[in-house]
Amino acid sequence: MNPKAIYILPFYSDNDEDLFKSFDGLLEPDITFLKSTLYFNILENLEGKVNNTDIYCIWDATANDQLPEELKNEDYKIIFTNLKNRNELIDKLSTKEFLLYKKNLIVLSDAIAIRSSDYEQYFNLLNVENNSLVIAKTKEDYIAVFGFNNPSNEVISSLVLSNFIYNDFLSRIKSCEHFMHILNDVLLVRDISNFKQLYSELSQKKSMEYCSQKMHERFTHLFVEYKDIVK
Repeated sequence: MNPKAIYILPFYSDNDEDLFKSFDGLLEPDITFLKSTLYFNILENLEGKVNNTDIYCIWDATANDQLPEELKNEDYKIIFTNLKNRNELIDKLSTKEFLLYKKNLIVLSDAIAIRSSDYEQYFNLLNVENNSLVIAKTKEDYIAVFGFNNPSNEVISSLVLSNFIYNDFLSRIKSCEHFMHILNDVLLVRDISNFKQLYSELSQKKSMEYCSQKMHERFTHLFVEYKDIVK
């Protein structure tokens, strides 16, 4: 068994009304296409590029008959779950999968601007004997990546209760003895404003470090369709 694990976790379920409302102006099929492209982009940056790591793909149980080809890979471990009940999912992972690995990394599936080398950096920061946490967050202080080397019930519970909001999480773990490594400038694409940020981000040459030409073309399809929004 590999000593490390990454869990790709969608923040919204496939048919979440809050998700569709957040992208006002985009058609529902295009929102779903954006959501899946962000997910596939993460996988592309992991596959064969992060060593000795098991990859868990968390997928909405209501769409278990619609598993995309990109996830039908024998190297991936698929977990079907009710994404509207994140507490239950994290509780199950805490009693099984988290305990199997020396280092665990939860990555929100709507995150972007994470290079393959960044994942190695996250794991390296957990490569200590002391209890350590790695948090990569957005400028708005939403947690996009959460890593740990010694699972603690208090820490995991605080993460879930905080809804992955950094300041809320901090307020809940004042008594925890963990060393925290905080990294910034990850982008989460969860609303129309983030969609505009994504357009700006992918217009920069450095984006090729974490978004391949193939993925650029998928995103560009949406930018062309909604050119009046991203201007």
